[in-house]
Amino acid sequence: MVSLTALAALAATVISGSHAHMIMKSPVPYGKDSLNNSPLDDSGSDFPCKQRSGVYDISEVNSMPVGVAQELSFTGSATHGGGSCQLSVTLDQEPDKDSEWKVIHSIVGGCPTSAAGNLATTDGASTFNFSMPEGMPNGQYTLAWTWFNKVGNREMYMNCAPIKVTGGADNNDVYSKLPDMFVANLPAEECAIPENENFDFPNPGDSVVTAESTSVGASLSGSNCAAVTIKGAGAGKAGSVASPTGDSGAGATSAPAQTTPAYASPAKSTPAVNTGGVFAPGASSAAQQTSSAAAVPVTTPVAASTPATAAAPAGTGSSSCVPCSTDGAVVCMGSSQFGLCNWGCAVPQAVASGTSCTDGKIVRRDGRVLQRSHLRRAHDRALAVAKHQHHA
Repeated sequence: MVSLTALAALAATVISGSHAHMIMKSPVPYGKDSLNNSPLDDSGSDFPCKQRSGVYDISEVNSMPVGVAQELSFTGSATHGGGSCQLSVTLDQEPDKDSEWKVIHSIVGGCPTSAAGNLATTDGASTFNFSMPEGMPNGQYTLAWTWFNKVGNREMYMNCAPIKVTGGADNNDVYSKLPDMFVANLPAEECAIPENENFDFPNPGDSVVTAESTSVGASLSGSNCAAVTIKGAGAGKAGSVASPTGDSGAGATSAPAQTTPAYASPAKSTPAVNTGGVFAPGASSAAQQTSSAAAVPVTTPVAASTPATAAAPAGTGSSSCVPCSTDGAVVCMGSSQFGLCNWGCAVPQAVASGTSCTDGKIVRRDGRVLQRSHLRRAHDRALAVAKHQHHA
């Protein structure tokens, strides 16, 4: 006969398990009815967006005029001591492993909460605000929330939501210059964020808030971080925005914005240094399409300001710019491409035959590292070619 104590313990386990982790409440996610609260599979098999039957079912499209404050909120109690989060977008309406993701906002520490351990209730997590950057493409595409928990198994969480952007641009120029979404812990054996650390993203973008300033770190461990961190860039497939029925998305009037946001903390004074992470170049701008989509409810945002967006350094003449933080540093874009960081921008170029780019160094087959002077000459030649093509 089962004791009352055992039954109570079983009931508590079931209740806590049903809200064991966190689900994005706002923006309203895709596949709301089928979305569970578990992290992405350690193998990355359900990346992106927790692939499953009905993953891209739409119950509500989230309206996001540029420069207007949006709410990021959660349901669930197992907050694992918090951690760090990012919000990213892809122009794909049904993203896959080839889709590229661009970061619009980063939260270092304190996400979904700064509380130690887990919460007592499912509605006690913090609420954050963000806004769509000025100049983002008009139309309907996809937003993702990603979370790297501070305490517990080394995991990555990811929920996705359909969004409709208005008041922006009819090109992808701003989108293409945003940094790539950061990926780790897929699998943890290849690249993991240490436990008990609020991860400081190596390339968080211009819109970044530090919600918890203790235990901040940027270290990674594993046998193949280069192959894991690059997953946020996919295969460079930006996708094309869709236009909801009856609304082209173009020529919309931008909502008025306040000059000072009430929610944002001061911007970082010192950008994070690239400690060996690998960033892929953004894909070229895709032509905007005007395909139709089924009419669905649209959420209503609140007015606020917009964060600044990154711009390529003047004179490069190239739209393919990989953002970077340390001038003169070698930025690897996979093993076959590299760039030298120049005023926050690394222009992708192929490595010489018989060499590869690894951990911020160009290495020959015999293990010798090429001197920076050789790389500088190759970099200058690449810039000259890019300028010539730009003016041709």
